[in-house]
Amino acid sequence: MLRDPPTTAQRREDDREETPVRGGTRLDAQPERAAATSRLIGGLASARTFESLRDRDFRWFFIATLGLNATMNMQLLARGYLVFELTGSYAALGTMALFLSVVMLGFSLYGGVLADRSSKRVMVQLGELGGALTAAAVAVLLFMDQLRYEHLLIAAMAQGATSGMIFPALQSMPPEIVGPSRLQNAVSLNMAGMNSMRLLGPTLGGILLAIIGAEWVYVLMTALFVVSIVLFLRVPKRAPEPSQTSKRGGIGEIREGVSYALRTPTVFLLLALSFVTSLLGMPYIRILPGFVADVLNGDAAQLGLMMSVAGLGSLVGALALASLAPRGRGKLLLLSVAVTGLGLTAFSASSNYLLSLLLMGIVGLGEAGRQALNNVLLHTHVDDAYRGRMASIFMMQVGTMALGAFAVGLISEVVGPQVGLGSFSLLLVLTAIAAYALVPRLRDMQ
Repeated sequence: MLRDPPTTAQRREDDREETPVRGGTRLDAQPERAAATSRLIGGLASARTFESLRDRDFRWFFIATLGLNATMNMQLLARGYLVFELTGSYAALGTMALFLSVVMLGFSLYGGVLADRSSKRVMVQLGELGGALTAAAVAVLLFMDQLRYEHLLIAAMAQGATSGMIFPALQSMPPEIVGPSRLQNAVSLNMAGMNSMRLLGPTLGGILLAIIGAEWVYVLMTALFVVSIVLFLRVPKRAPEPSQTSKRGGIGEIREGVSYALRTPTVFLLLALSFVTSLLGMPYIRILPGFVADVLNGDAAQLGLMMSVAGLGSLVGALALASLAPRGRGKLLLLSVAVTGLGLTAFSASSNYLLSLLLMGIVGLGEAGRQALNNVLLHTHVDDAYRGRMASIFMMQVGTMALGAFAVGLISEVVGPQVGLGSFSLLLVLTAIAAYALVPRLRDMQ
């Protein structure tokens, strides 16, 4: 039977097994708290839910990431709205997603190599600078009334290139900052911040689109990129350890990372699950502008509210996950996949806007668990020397999402978005059931 080699993080954790838990997070060891319910709740929130925010470096990382996530979510809404306004085509939405993702995948593999051998913070800042320049260019075209669909495709490809540099570095920073013992909490809090921006970003973007136009949305996005760049200066710049650098060169290091993923069963299963669930469960994001307009008869403001409710569901899910002890995470991961699939299946069948809002909140709840737990388990079981490259391979789920969005877009053109989205959602539910029944290594993962 194949066994995974112990990771650097696990070896460090073993060395610290006898260290007392800080902050009273082990409530069973302090039964006196049970006498006061308010103290119990307050102690739980301060000691576990927001535990990682006690770390100064993580606080600055968290705040800087908020600006980046706000911009990304506003960009997702604004670009999708503009594409559908210019073309009225679901296929155009899917094609744009495909262009962005193909470029992102090409850059992310090398971005993972750079994340393993250079400063992750500097990589994030350089990527954000590219994002700011792209957003500013779109704003200028809008002010000049010269924007065309082709320009948005170019902007999507530029975002794909910058995102391919940003996200492998960004995803591999929390383990360096907080260590393995707080990793689930840190990743969950970071996802909570991301989803709070999913809540606020689209709402603000939808309001600005409806009141003063897309040009000001892109002006605001440019400013948020710049603010995030400045805030990241407060996060210490960490150089990689000498053992994490390689003399193989970029292509050789990429091959080395792929070989590591293929020969490490736990890592392979987690990556495979992320690819399949993104293919089946994430395309709804790309076709949502058309779905809201055609099926729910909504406008830009209602589209923004829909995305915000999904963000609210994800925020609730991420905060709940941050409060949980790290037990039964494999089962919880598969449960989250099933919740996402069931929520999307019901959403695809609904033509009532208020009911669809509720269902989108359930989808967001499931997605928070799926993304956070998949990420946490991956970084728990991967060795430090491969962390950036595994983050870049993990990012390849964006490519499968793009393929799914492209397929759903084409199906929606022929038979309608409800059938296109519903068929993929049912397959997602079946995937969760099959993985639980047939893959015990994944189901029993801790």
